[in-house]
Amino acid sequence: MQKKRCSVSRRSLIGTLIITTTMAMTLPPKAWAMLAPAQVSGESHQAKDGRMADLKTIQAALESKILRQRLADFKLTPDQINSRLSQLSDVQVHQAAMQIRSVNPGGDAAGFVISVLIIGVLVLLFMWLFHRV
Repeated sequence: MQKKRCSVSRRSLIGTLIITTTMAMTLPPKAWAMLAPAQVSGESHQAKDGRMADLKTIQAALESKILRQRLADFKLTPDQINSRLSQLSDVQVHQAAMQIRSVNPGGDAAGFVISVLIIGVLVLLFMWLFHRV
């Protein structure tokens, strides 16, 4: 009788937990809303950060030996390049940076090689594990 009593109390506890959990899962979640503040000064700060990032991309490209030699062939000094770069608008700087990022010569080859090596190591690891089992 004692064993049956534990079984009944255990079943009632499990049933209560199932019902409580089901009811808790069906309640709609509370949503908190907040007005987004208008930050005009923050937008100009973000634009300056974007311009600085784009200028860094352009400067990194200008440090390339091939590009430096090509600009020297056109008789452009680094001072002339920097003065022309400072005259560009934000949109023009962003367009130039986007074009530089899209060209990215040889940048994807390293990622591809690393991916192939990782996949090869994983395949060998799985083959070794399956062979042991």
